[in-house]
Amino acid sequence: MSTVSLDEIKKLVGMQLGKRNVREGDRFVEDLGAESADVANLVATVEEKYGILIKEAEIANIFTPADLLALVQKRAA
Repeated sequence: MSTVSLDEIKKLVGMQLGKRNVREGDRFVEDLGAESADVANLVATVEEKYGILIKEAEIANIFTPADLLALVQKRAA
């Protein structure tokens, strides 16, 4: 498994949410306008892309691309 970069995660978030210039600290709901279904789809995409499983309880703690990156790195290790 190659290292997952913040730029990869930001690009993926931007594509999933139809946003440009996503920053690591942007909050999915408050700053990027995502709804819960959008976050669920984003998590599913990340799981498939990186071959990981994110627990439902962990999803509640993912608010930003930086949070998502940390979780992906933890799971992919």
